[in-house]
Amino acid sequence: MKILVKTSMRLLLRTKAFWFFLILMPILSTFILKIKFDSSSAYILDFPEEVIDLSDADQKVAYYGGKGEFVVKVYDAAGDELSEAFLSRLAKSGMFLIVRADISKDNISDMDEYMKARIDKDGYQDRMGAVIYLDTDFAGKVLGGESEKALKLYLLSDDSRIEAFQSEAEFQLSKMESLIAYASTMNAGKIEAKDVVKAMDESDSFAPEKEVVSIAGGVGRDLSVTQTNQKSQVGYAFAFMTLGFVFCGIFVAHTSINEQKNGVFTRINLTKTSVLKYFASKFVSVVIISLMITAVVAVCSLTLNSDDIGMSRIVYLLMIFMMGLILSSLSMLVGILMGDVMSANVAAFTLWCMSALLSGLYFPLNYTSTFLKALSFMMPQKWFLEGTEMIFVGDNKAILMLICITAAYLVATISLGGLGLKIRRTEAWGNS
Repeated sequence: MKILVKTSMRLLLRTKAFWFFLILMPILSTFILKIKFDSSSAYILDFPEEVIDLSDADQKVAYYGGKGEFVVKVYDAAGDELSEAFLSRLAKSGMFLIVRADISKDNISDMDEYMKARIDKDGYQDRMGAVIYLDTDFAGKVLGGESEKALKLYLLSDDSRIEAFQSEAEFQLSKMESLIAYASTMNAGKIEAKDVVKAMDESDSFAPEKEVVSIAGGVGRDLSVTQTNQKSQVGYAFAFMTLGFVFCGIFVAHTSINEQKNGVFTRINLTKTSVLKYFASKFVSVVIISLMITAVVAVCSLTLNSDDIGMSRIVYLLMIFMMGLILSSLSMLVGILMGDVMSANVAAFTLWCMSALLSGLYFPLNYTSTFLKALSFMMPQKWFLEGTEMIFVGDNKAILMLICITAAYLVATISLGGLGLKIRRTEAWGNS
């Protein structure tokens, strides 16, 4: 077996494409971990009872309504404490998803024309239940008793919850008017926005305290926004590493395919070397390759810190190695069974695309069908993404779970590989 492993590794090291995937993929995965971006909205599992702020007015809000929430987009031209208090009360009602675009500092000359263009764009290119425009002098008009002029409501759907939203908005405005009237009688002077906000906070203190009780069958783990973003970045890093491991494994399959076509495999069988032993030598080559790629990742990871990946460097490298061992051996198995270099390459690319997509590396599959969720758990990357979550929440069973998953995939791969080679040898003898 030692000679077989040396021969396979010698052929691999002569392949330029092998060095390309060996070095470039770890660099790209490290680079994606260094980039800071916010993808938490795609992973939100619980209904947020707070105002969600957009980075700009062009950002779409349809992604926030993944579970059928009634989404309300707010164009806040006021940007003051009274508008903040009004929107926060709407969000805390628990019935609507309030997503705000702050346009108070955009220096818009013609607000009517601007809102007309925005409503046309939102109606055709986005999906939401309603749009609210808060006037630039929202606080002044509310304090002056002109609440009906302080905002404009645009209805963009025929959702039956619109009436409930209108009633809630009218209730919050009337509550503010009542508190203003009460504060006026108490202070007997000019009322400011901060006085109204203070009165609203005092009024809320008398309301019954809401208690949220989680029941069995809940989905997902309670991750912070930072951990959610880290999970998303680790998923993208896994996607790059999947590509590297899959094609490095397929290069091992290339050597086996050429050995079968050139009669080398037949001469090896004549030396009394069993098919399982031959496949085991290829698997040892895969182990060495996985160690090499993990070593490159380890060097690249020196530029990372714990905040970039959310876990210790050793744990991250162990996960990379185990995932690589599974994916490289799987791609090697697929390539050997294909029996043709071009077919093996196409199969490897398909394996990378479909496994990364169905495992949820690019986007969560929380709200997909039951069939897709079941199919997702057949992908190795899905388990390592689950392990990442477990590590983030401090679950000590994560590494043990991943070791068991890795062992299960490897046993299946080695068994199927040996069986596949026997079948191909039988077919070859039959054809001859």
